Amino acid sequence: MRKTIKRSSTSPKIILIRNTFPKNYGGGETYQLTLSKTLTDNHYHPIIFTSSSELLANSRKAKIDSQKAPFLKFQNWSGLKNFLLPLYILWQCYLYFWYLYQFKQFKPQSIIIQSRDDWIAATLAANKLKIQVLWIDHMDFRSWVLQNVEQKYKNLIGKKILKLANRVNRIIFISDFERYFFEKLIEKTPFRFFSNLITIKNGAIDSFKEYQNHAITPQSFIYLGRLEEYKGIKELISAFSQIAPEFPSATLHIYGTGSLAHYCKNHQTAQIVYYGFTNQPLEKIASNEIFVLASHIEGLSLSLIDATMLGKPIVATNIDGNPEIVQHEKNGFLVPARDTRSLIEVFRKLLLNPGLIKSFSQASRKKYLKEFDFSKTIKEQLIPIIEGGNHV
Repeated sequence: MRKTIKRSSTSPKIILIRNTFPKNYGGGETYQLTLSKTLTDNHYHPIIFTSSSELLANSRKAKIDSQKAPFLKFQNWSGLKNFLLPLYILWQCYLYFWYLYQFKQFKPQSIIIQSRDDWIAATLAANKLKIQVLWIDHMDFRSWVLQNVEQKYKNLIGKKILKLANRVNRIIFISDFERYFFEKLIEKTPFRFFSNLITIKNGAIDSFKEYQNHAITPQSFIYLGRLEEYKGIKELISAFSQIAPEFPSATLHIYGTGSLAHYCKNHQTAQIVYYGFTNQPLEKIASNEIFVLASHIEGLSLSLIDATMLGKPIVATNIDGNPEIVQHEKNGFLVPARDTRSLIEVFRKLLLNPGLIKSFSQASRKKYLKEFDFSKTIKEQLIPIIEGGNHV
């Protein structure tokens, strides 16, 4: 159980910005909450600025101060039409003055921005007040800023973001893969030299003791995350459906919401069960034997890290940040994306070999303790940057 840390009225304030569509709640929002709890444990006073209603509610439950941030439907500029660019510029002007007012009121020591649509306005406002600024990249550079730059409006905004990037104290990447991807993409632009890049890996607070005696359903697989095409949900259900008759005691448990929720509901069987959203993700992962992630694209998955923290064998696709968490045939299996046959093969290996499950389980826990203990990571890597002050 996590100890409650008493904050003094003089604890340095840190504003964390995560703006997204109001109904969104995923890895980025979970990261904000976990980071806030860890900062509190280190005697800082985090304040979350967000438009996510779920993150606001979860912040209140965790007794983390939060502030509802303004959000505009067209704020997500990746989907803008050319004629809406003036609206985007006006909106950024409004955001600039809104953030300037908020920063003057709260007087934070640092601003941590994990929201591409606020990088411009919030950074300019913080620069104006000479406040330390840190950006956290959650696949934003490769997914939005540096792709499709041939589109004139996106190129204009992307250039502004890249110019500002050199005025930020640190750009933090949550995985080595994301940083490598950024450095490769940046070679194609005039903005090639950055001295402020750092990798601070995503992680989870250690809750192992709370769940170590949890009852585990034998031969059970779990997927927990967004239900979208790019998460490989269809391949996962297809693979499990084909192997289920061979192993009548095996079950697949699916948790999450998204555009494929109806697809999951319609493909339920006696061995495939869809539950929808859960506000107890760790309990659900702890109750199942094997964690599965069949994504086509991924950053550094919090769900995978939670699975290692709880000592779970993992089946994941060999893409993006997944190999940083899953070592093939050490704590799980890595398979090619969109490859149903490979999923079937490794499912069969695990179901036929309980000793392998036990070995992978122990290796996952060791992997977490070595690389993904978030409290340790933040204390050793992020806190020194915050305390270093307003310089690159």
